[in-house]
Amino acid sequence: MKTRNKVLKLSVGLLALCLGGTAVILFVARLFIGGALKEPTTVGIQVEAPKQVLVNEPFVVTLQLTNLATDSQTLHSLDLEESFLEHMSLIGSAPHYHEVQSLPLTGFASYTYALELPADIINRPTVIELTFVGQAVGEFSGVMDVCLDDGTFCKAVLLEKAVTER
Repeated sequence: MKTRNKVLKLSVGLLALCLGGTAVILFVARLFIGGALKEPTTVGIQVEAPKQVLVNEPFVVTLQLTNLATDSQTLHSLDLEESFLEHMSLIGSAPHYHEVQSLPLTGFASYTYALELPADIINRPTVIELTFVGQAVGEFSGVMDVCLDDGTFCKAVLLEKAVTER
C-alpha cells in the first residue's frame, strides 16, 4: 500500500512537472516565434531622423505611430537593440517611458510606455520623440521593435546613424 502511494505521488509530481514545463515552453515560443511571425499590420510607423550626427551632440528620432485599426490599441514598448545602445545613449523621450528592463536572451532593452493609440478615422498619428547622443565616431545600426498589446506583437524598424566629429 505504501509503495502504491509513493508511485502515485511520484506520477502526479512528474505530470505536474511536465505540464509546468510545457507551459513555460509555450510562453517562450509565443514571445520569440509568435511575435516575430505575427508582425502587426494595424499600426503605421514613420521614422524621421538625421542620417548623420555629431559625436556627443543630442539628436532626435521622431516616431509617428498611426493606429490603422477601428479600436484603440496600446503601445506596450519600444525595444532597442543593446548593441545599438552601446554607441547611442537614449537620454530622453517625450512622452516619457515608465520603465526600462533588459529582455533576457534577446539582446534588447525594453522601454515600457503603456500608451494608448486612439482609434482615429482621420489617421492622426501619435508622436514620440526619442533623444539620443552618439558616444563614438563611426557607423552604427540597430533594430527598434515597436511592440503593441502585451508586448509580443512587434514591428521592427532599422535605425542607422553615422556619427562624425565636428
